[in-house]
This record gives sequence, C-alpha cells and structure tokens, in this order.
Amino acid sequence: MMGARCAGIATGEQALTAQLMGLLGPGMLLVADRNFLSHKTLKDTIATGAHPLFRAKSDVDLPVLSVLDDGTYISRIADPKVSGRLRRQGKAGADIPGITVRVIEYSVSTEDGKDTSEVFCLVTDLIDPAQLSAMQAADAYGQRWEVETAFGELETGIRGGPAVVLRSKSPDMIRQELYAALCVYQGIRTLICTSAQEAGLDPDRVSFTCAKNAIAARVSDAAAFSPR
Repeated sequence: MMGARCAGIATGEQALTAQLMGLLGPGMLLVADRNFLSHKTLKDTIATGAHPLFRAKSDVDLPVLSVLDDGTYISRIADPKVSGRLRRQGKAGADIPGITVRVIEYSVSTEDGKDTSEVFCLVTDLIDPAQLSAMQAADAYGQRWEVETAFGELETGIRGGPAVVLRSKSPDMIRQELYAALCVYQGIRTLICTSAQEAGLDPDRVSFTCAKNAIAARVSDAAAFSPR
C-alpha cells in the first residue's frame, strides 16, 4: 500500500490521515503511534475492514472490563462527546459505551536485564489472542518504528539534509516537489526489494545510501532545471 497527503502547516496529521482511509481494506493491520488514537480514527479504520493496532497515550481512559487468559484485557474507547455527557451524569468509566478493544501492555528489556523501557500500551479490535497474540502485536509495533528510518532517508538521502530547503516557492510547485521526492524514494525502495528477493536477502539488510549512490552513478544526465 502506498499513499501520501500534504497540506499547509495549519492542517494536522489526524486530518491528513482521514484522507488516506480509502487506501485501507479488509484484512489489513494498521499500526499507528499514540498521536493517532481516537474514537473517530478507530471507527473509520474498522469501517474499512482493516484492523487497528494503535498505541495509547498514558492519559487515555481504558477501564478493565475483563481480563483474558494471556494477560491482555478488554476495554473500550468512548466517543468523547458521549463520555463527557455521561460523566456529568455521574457515570463511571466502565459504564460508558464505546468501541470494544483489547489492550496489550508490555515493556522491553535489554538482554542483560539492566535497562527496561517504558510501558507500551496498544489497543486493537482483534479481541481473540489467536488472531493476534501479544508477542505478534509487540513485533508489529516495533516494525512501525522503521518508518522513522524512511523519514530520515527522505530528509537526508533524498533532500540532502535538514539544512536543505525546498527550491520551489509556490504551493503547487512545493506539492510537486514533495511528491517527486516520494516517488524517487519509493522507486529506490522497490529496486532494493526486487534485488534483495533475487539474492535471497532481507530488504532491510540492504543499504539505502549504497543503493541510491549506485543508481546515481548510472544516471548520465542529471536534471539541471529548477522546479519553479
């Protein structure tokens, strides 16, 4: 699945995420960081047939409705408008309706056990542990962090570093330049995956920088015009 949206600085990530929901489909697992967990985003994700696996912030109300055999528990994510009204009526957290979710909490320790991470709290609509075990959920969320590497490669490998600003000056041309960078990045990643598959390697073990440099070395006539 590939998709991207961009907008002005006044548009938040949640609004842009809503524009990408059409890319989701049945059977997909959508992994997202804690900035994206909300009743609306969960509802919209489930409506596509995809399954959410979102990290929750520490202040999210997750009442324990029942505990499962694997140590995870059933809870709910309430609509904030409904929750606010019912709380004013004196209702407790467990009495407020919402989207039923399964909560998976875990921490990560170093091999020697000297250092332990903060507690990670994930929520999903996959209630049955047989569909998604706690270990599988933790592994999936760990892979989500690989997108940070992608951002770094886009910023440094493609754009040239944090100090390099976009050359375009108008909104339309800035948008064109951003999508061009994304297309180049995806093209390089596609080539890496194809080459790794032919060599029987894990694509994650192939250096993006080396691949980019190898491709650049074969380009005889680099573009010499401004995108303005």
